[in-house]
Amino acid sequence: PNCFACAAEMRVLVIGAGASGLVTAKTLLSRGHDVDIVSDSDKLGGTFENKSYKDARMVSSKYLTCFSDFRRPGAEVHMSLAEYVTYLEEYAAHFKLNGRIRQRISVLNVRRVDGCYVVAMKAAGEDNLKHWEETWDAVAVCSGVHNIPRVPRFPGDDTFQGKVLHSSVYKDPEIFRGQRVLVIGTGETGFDVGYAAATHGARSVTMSTRHGFVSVPSHFGDNLPPLDCIIMNWGTHFWESNWAARVGLHWWITTKFTRLGFLLMSGTTYGFNQWVGKRYNMTWDEGRKHIVNKSTRCMPLLTRKAKRTAPWWQQKLWSYWDVPDEAGEDVDLIEGSVNRMEGKTVHYDTAAGPKSVEADVVVLATGYRQRFPFLFPGSDEKSDADAECRGADDPLPSEHFIVNPGEPRLAYIGFVRPNVGAIPPMAEMQAMWWCEKLDDRLINRSPDYYKLKESRLPYGVDYGYYMFALAREIGAVPSLWRWLFRRPRIAVTCGFGQAHVPIFRLQGPFASEAAEETCAKELFAPIMQRPFFMNLIFFVEALFFAAVNGVAAALETRTGAATAAALAGVGLGYATLGGRF
Repeated sequence: PNCFACAAEMRVLVIGAGASGLVTAKTLLSRGHDVDIVSDSDKLGGTFENKSYKDARMVSSKYLTCFSDFRRPGAEVHMSLAEYVTYLEEYAAHFKLNGRIRQRISVLNVRRVDGCYVVAMKAAGEDNLKHWEETWDAVAVCSGVHNIPRVPRFPGDDTFQGKVLHSSVYKDPEIFRGQRVLVIGTGETGFDVGYAAATHGARSVTMSTRHGFVSVPSHFGDNLPPLDCIIMNWGTHFWESNWAARVGLHWWITTKFTRLGFLLMSGTTYGFNQWVGKRYNMTWDEGRKHIVNKSTRCMPLLTRKAKRTAPWWQQKLWSYWDVPDEAGEDVDLIEGSVNRMEGKTVHYDTAAGPKSVEADVVVLATGYRQRFPFLFPGSDEKSDADAECRGADDPLPSEHFIVNPGEPRLAYIGFVRPNVGAIPPMAEMQAMWWCEKLDDRLINRSPDYYKLKESRLPYGVDYGYYMFALAREIGAVPSLWRWLFRRPRIAVTCGFGQAHVPIFRLQGPFASEAAEETCAKELFAPIMQRPFFMNLIFFVEALFFAAVNGVAAALETRTGAATAAALAGVGLGYATLGGRF
């Protein structure tokens, strides 16, 4: 093959057949590329298929999660994992991707040779010696963020007499019946496991966290839109002064009102109805910090025990969110680090002193390692002894976590983690951006103001800021004025709704008439589902930020800065002269 083929004629290998791999392949095909997908599994769906467990559901809504041109308006707001895998299978069939997928193929090595990529691969389960090599013009790594379990080691774990398993192998809550269960980790999977144990006959359930968490439910009721649709773009992401974006003005202001709202509604500012497990860096000075835990069925069981020690008036005032005793066992929370394991006891170091937990089953809900052993030889042998060691993870590229400037034909898609969002639509946005990058059609370079501050993940991002950063570079940010006069509903969806991926197909290189209908109907609906008072607050917020950003943007121009300096000089001169007379 011609390794120096023009972008419109490239042969591209996509590694992974999960959501990110499928949408990347479909997007590349739409631009005329020749695409193959390889997967080491015999099924589609990636982590949604391989790491699923009983009663698992998506925490991002159908409005946000579904791809731009294959919607599910009739589905439940939050699909089960099984339903989402079916959606991906139907997506692959609809866009005729199945004939391009080679299953049970493991990639051993990817190396750059004379401007193209030589990929060594083998049949899954076969000896490495039985490999072959193929040459491709470009490679998209879409192997998924939940691939290699992070399994920390603790002193004494080799002689622990209970059962220890990583959450990646958990499938059915019946294993907890009659057992004393300890869940180490308080992410979304940890919350699901804790809830499953508490509602399936466990003798006791304890969860532990080192750094705390931020819990906000994915939905607040059947008559309200989901959490990821209670977000507004206008005056923040749609257009924002460079200064306001750099300092995170929007988050700095709105986070304070959000936390006050949590206090008034549920009695705590740590999270919604979260009386325990305060995140260690939960402060009032900065809002761009936290990846929100939206799987909150376990939260009332954690809060219930803490509430019992609160004054009676607090228990009564915020009792609306309580659940009855028969809803499940109380769940204890230990805030500290594991010191050692011995017998069936796990010992902790906490701020209040040593504590211990008796456990028959320990579930390590400790997340996953970011590994690309076919690109970084030996990375799959790195130790998990220090689960916090960022250096133990393989790095993502510098340019929006997608490509490195010197290697634009090797892309990493689907690895960023949003604060309140979903990876599949971000992967679609990344795939569109990469296609424009390959064609050398990017308009400009957006700053990386989307990065979360003090995040445990170096690739944690603000969902909306990230989506708009990529959209600006490919010229896909829609014009509010255009749609206000052409189809007002679309303008409302764009301005007062979430950064849904279809709004980035209204204009620009991937414009689609189907996206217009999606924005005017399906995505307009959750905005109208909000209470009138909520939309009124959003409108006032939009006016406020429009005014602030308008002034700041004017001052950022050369003329505006000169005018501001002149006015400041006049004011200073007046004050000086006034002081003399």
